[in-house]
Amino acid sequence: MTPKIAPLLILILFALAIGPGCTAPTAPTGGGGPSGGTQAPPGTQAPASGTGVTAPSGPVVTVPPDFDVEIQVNKNMIFTNPSIDVFYRGGKGQIFLQKMFVQVYKSDGTYETGQLLRPDGGQISVGDKVTIRGTTGTDRVIVTVTILNKDYTIYDQYVEFKTRP
Repeated sequence: MTPKIAPLLILILFALAIGPGCTAPTAPTGGGGPSGGTQAPPGTQAPASGTGVTAPSGPVVTVPPDFDVEIQVNKNMIFTNPSIDVFYRGGKGQIFLQKMFVQVYKSDGTYETGQLLRPDGGQISVGDKVTIRGTTGTDRVIVTVTILNKDYTIYDQYVEFKTRP
């Protein structure tokens, strides 16, 4: 790059990182990995009837095109192990991705989180995944990524347990 273009590129990246935009609420910071439990995250409450944990509502956000990342969510169809795998699949924003935080609100009323964060501070790689034990019912999966210190909720869907025909 020429000496005049490099500072301009840095300014553009900085403006995109702190400029106005649509961001999702900051996800609760979990521990160093998946943690089991039936406790709701801060700011949420279980319904009085005890039917389950409610998830905070929030829109799915489109990450700016230059920072786009891809994920894949799979639910195992084996009755004895209905795990949910969230794979990181890469994208233009891979170099800027700092963390992937996964929340699962299970049909049995429990809540579990996991995160993808390289312990050595290195880059998250294509194929890295977070695995959380799901249920044989329909579970809600929410995925939030942190790119340049901003959180974007990029996935919020109900995932069914499907039996093979």
